[in-house]
Amino acid sequence: MKRGFWRIWTGMYSLKFKQSVTRDLKKIGREEGEKILKAIREKLLPDPSSGKRLKGNLASIWSFRAGNYRVLYTYNDSELVVLVLRIGHRRDVYDR
Repeated sequence: MKRGFWRIWTGMYSLKFKQSVTRDLKKIGREEGEKILKAIREKLLPDPSSGKRLKGNLASIWSFRAGNYRVLYTYNDSELVVLVLRIGHRRDVYDR
């Protein structure tokens, strides 16, 4: 596995996280973080195309809504992998 990523196998798509997502989840807090991870498992993994594709030079990235938070991710249908790039509050998740 590539350095800087960690992976969870769910039986549908394989879920990988960029290492920086750990910091994102720590900032959010345990309770909200667990809600977001539950939404990812239950809603995003069965159908990764359920999110919204970003526009412009970010067109390869998708956004998934989990309450007031957004999950930025990419996915690969041929490998059945969802890669979470960032998790943050909707007001500032797109700033980086």
